[in-house]
Amino acid sequence: MIIKECKFSFEECEKMVKDKIKEIGEIFAEIDHSKNAEKVGLSLPKDKVIIFGNPRAGTLLMQEKIEVSLDLPLRIAIWEKDGKTFLGTKMPSEIAREYGVKHDIVKKMDEAVNSIINSIT
Repeated sequence: MIIKECKFSFEECEKMVKDKIKEIGEIFAEIDHSKNAEKVGLSLPKDKVIIFGNPRAGTLLMQEKIEVSLDLPLRIAIWEKDGKTFLGTKMPSEIAREYGVKHDIVKKMDEAVNSIINSIT
């Protein structure tokens, strides 16, 4: 897992992550943990998970080993802690290794995720 501090506010970081994802893939869903906590009378600092990917890349991995679908699509978490904003993700190569997937597309997936993270941190 990779966790890095973002040099922008939570809102700026979220927008930049989404914009970058849209350049290379697709956003499938967003989970707002802080808003969900609020609904049940609890509180959390700002915390969102963006679920994203490229259907072609993910399908190639699942064709090799369908069980990898448990960890696809990919996710990036953005949260605030102690007045700072952080990004966290599990790299595609880490996921592939866990499932014994050795497809060449994994390197390109890692490059795509790194391009998202490195443009913001």
